[in-house]
Amino acid sequence: MKRQFSATFITLVAVVALMIAGLQNASAEVTHQTLWRDAVVTELDVDFGGTGFHGRWTLQRCPCKDLWAKVEQVAPDGVLSGELLMVDGQVLLSRGFEGQGEDIEPLIQAPTLMLQLAYSLLNRSQPEGPSAVAEKQAWDVSEKAIDFKLDTGLATGIFPAPWRVKGSGWKTAAGHRRFELFFEFSSSMPGEPQQTSAITLSGDLDFHPRDFPYTESTDLEGWRIQWISLNERESKAVESGVTLKQVRKKANDL
Repeated sequence: MKRQFSATFITLVAVVALMIAGLQNASAEVTHQTLWRDAVVTELDVDFGGTGFHGRWTLQRCPCKDLWAKVEQVAPDGVLSGELLMVDGQVLLSRGFEGQGEDIEPLIQAPTLMLQLAYSLLNRSQPEGPSAVAEKQAWDVSEKAIDFKLDTGLATGIFPAPWRVKGSGWKTAAGHRRFELFFEFSSSMPGEPQQTSAITLSGDLDFHPRDFPYTESTDLEGWRIQWISLNERESKAVESGVTLKQVRKKANDL
C-alpha cells in the first residue's frame, strides 16, 4: 500500500533537514578564535628554488592528537613517497618509503617543519587568522633584524634575517583557505656578499571536521613502528594483529 504525505508534512521535513545542515555548517565555521594551525587537513606544496627539492604533503590532525601524513618528496638523489602516522607525539609509524633505512624518524622532520613554516608565515602575513580571509588579499611582510626560527620538537630550522614573505590568500567556495607564498631569506655567511635563497609554498587548509584516515580497529600489519619517546633509533615491523587502538593505549600509558 502506497503512502501519501501532505504538502505540510513534506515542507516540515525539508525545514528540519535545512536546520540540521545549518547546525553542521555552524559547527565547522571558522571563527575569530580560529588559528591557522587549527586546520584539520592541510595540503602543502613546497619548492626549494634551485635546489632540486620539491615536497608535496597532505597532513591531517585528529582530535586524539595523532597526525597522519601522505608524503611525496622529490630530491636530486631520488623520489620518496609513503605514509606516516604519529601517535600522541610519541610513536611513529610508516608505510611505503622503499629503500628507506631502519631509522624512520627523519621522515617526519621535513613535513612537520614545513607545516610549521607555512602556519608561521600565514600568521605573519595575516595575524587576524583565517576568519579575516574571504576575498583574495595580497600580503607583503618583511623583517630586517630578527631571524625566522622553527622548532617542532623533532627538528629545528633557522632562516636568517633579513627575510621577506609575499603572497596572497583567499576563501574557496567550499570554505577552505588557499594560499600562495614566496619566502625569501638571507643565505650568505658572515663576511660574505649578501645572498638570498627562496622557498615557494602553496596550499589548501580545510577547517571542517573530517573522519581520520584510519579507525581504531585498523590492523597495522605492513607498517613499521619506532617509539620516539623511548629513544628508539631503529624501526621494526608491526606484528600481525596489532591495532591502532592498542598502539594508542600503550602511548597513553607511558
